[in-house]
Amino acid sequence: MKKVLIFCSILFLSLSFYAQTGTICHYKIVEFKKFEIKKPGDETHRYAIETLNQAREASLEFDFVLQFNDSVSSFQLVDRMDNDVNMPGSAKIGLAMIGSSGEFYQNTKSGIWLKTSETTGKKYTVQDSIDFDWVVTKKTKIISGFTCFKAELPENGTIKEVWFTPQIPASFGPLGFGGLPGLIVEVKRGTFVLSLVEISTNQPVNIKKPDFGKLISAEKYNKMIDDMRGTIFKQD
Repeated sequence: MKKVLIFCSILFLSLSFYAQTGTICHYKIVEFKKFEIKKPGDETHRYAIETLNQAREASLEFDFVLQFNDSVSSFQLVDRMDNDVNMPGSAKIGLAMIGSSGEFYQNTKSGIWLKTSETTGKKYTVQDSIDFDWVVTKKTKIISGFTCFKAELPENGTIKEVWFTPQIPASFGPLGFGGLPGLIVEVKRGTFVLSLVEISTNQPVNIKKPDFGKLISAEKYNKMIDDMRGTIFKQD
């Protein structure tokens, strides 16, 4: 009986370890267009542009990590000494410009998409469905040794461009993107490019569903943000 229990314990531990193995990808900003001062005589404008360029420089030092297994993924900034309330203001602005503050979580089995966010001192976990209306093109290029295909996604009046590789059959990617027949290797969004720089397979991963403040739907969260902006910019 003891032998059976020992065998079952070993089997359980083996299966548990296997269930926690997956792939770890590191991404970095590889391109970020410098902001230009268009009104040299306007001190307010000059200060704003200089602040944005400081944030741009800070973002070039960021290291982001995407962890995933067969059905779950997590993407966020790699923990660093300054990844907390003491993070420099320029770094915080850089994260906001990239749209990568907080953690992105996806579960393809349940169809759940989550993003953690802190707004006006309050914590939220924003929930949405995994539903991307990608347009896959025939354009290809080699990125980090992988043959990648270009896909485009209309988003808020603009087109987001990503490159994915079927050589890694995982429907995940950075910045909460996914839903393609292969890992998203590169994202071009606005004036910056976020690209895969390192990938390790068969690695121990620790992916937990975020539990960060109040759970709120993406629709309600976006309306809340729009209402806040309306209040701030409302003219008397």
